Amino acid sequence: MPALPTRHALLPDRGRSRAVLVGCDADTGSRPSLGGPENLTAALATALTPGGPGGAFRRGNTRVLRGPRRPADVLDALRRAAEEASDVLLFSYAGSGFLQDGGLALGVTETDPLRPADTGVDLDAVAEIMRASRAARPLIVLDCDHAAPATARFTGTAGAPAVMAADSSSFRPMADHFTETLVEGLTHGVQDGPEVLDLATLQNAVEAAYTLIRYHVENEHIGGPARVLRSGGRELALGVNPAFGRTLARALPPHPDVVDAQEAW
Repeated sequence: MPALPTRHALLPDRGRSRAVLVGCDADTGSRPSLGGPENLTAALATALTPGGPGGAFRRGNTRVLRGPRRPADVLDALRRAAEEASDVLLFSYAGSGFLQDGGLALGVTETDPLRPADTGVDLDAVAEIMRASRAARPLIVLDCDHAAPATARFTGTAGAPAVMAADSSSFRPMADHFTETLVEGLTHGVQDGPEVLDLATLQNAVEAAYTLIRYHVENEHIGGPARVLRSGGRELALGVNPAFGRTLARALPPHPDVVDAQEAW
């Protein structure tokens, strides 16, 4: 009987790992048919849960919330995942971010931009739930306005989650490219990257994508969003690298079919 392939140590233990992925189109100015946060979140979920031994998470252990109405819907889902996870606990959010008293509120369908502290998901509450979990490798991925500076509040402390964030406020026309590039990297691979796609490799892929975008629009003064990777960059991988050991024909692969992902989730 042939031996089962050995799973890379940086990949999540799928039986002991959980993921909560949230996408909300409200107040982002995006159109779902063009790949807004909700569709891109569905595409990210698909990329994280492929069949075969290389997927990061089991589909049954991955919760996708597309356009949740209330903050409680998000926090309750995260609490359940936090109670079950003992290896990787992933929380991903794509949508609108609102500053509140130095912190950050994540927008949901019923968030009032004039009262984000009362109607949005408090990022500090997300971090506290993850810090209290038994998960050995908690991770927050954020794609929204003000994300990068807001994460400084809770990183660097004992038990704090690793953070991979994009602040899209400085480059609004390309706001969706952070999550999109993560999907592309996980689906098609990162050229000249390692065997598995650790967070630092994925972060580098995002930076390369923005460099290419600036080249194509032929405007040296367009800046990409601030990006930050705080801790754990080489300690966790979110998938195997399909491009490992081969050369890609193009610098970036085709865009993922977010419509299929929308229907799947």
